[in-house]
Amino acid sequence: MDPIQEIGIERWIIPGRQYPSPLPDELGRFYCYTRDGGHSIIVILENEVLPGEDATRFAVPAPVRMVIQSGWVMRGGWPWCQLPYDRDTGLMVSEADLEF
Repeated sequence: MDPIQEIGIERWIIPGRQYPSPLPDELGRFYCYTRDGGHSIIVILENEVLPGEDATRFAVPAPVRMVIQSGWVMRGGWPWCQLPYDRDTGLMVSEADLEF
């Protein structure tokens, strides 16, 4: 299944966009362009998943720059990443990481 559909974020995605430079092969299918975040990669927030939980509950679009700089690991067919996250406000993104 398409990651965008699997986590139910279709209404926040602008289809037909491409990242201006090549992405690592394993991240390509997780690329999306969100209305409020621009060029993004859907990742699982490794630092938020507790043992026994459905990891896709913690899948979010994160800025491409943020994911590339932080690094990721592929597990269960998804990119996992440790990114700063606040349960009240969401992903803590620097303006410098946003690309529109």
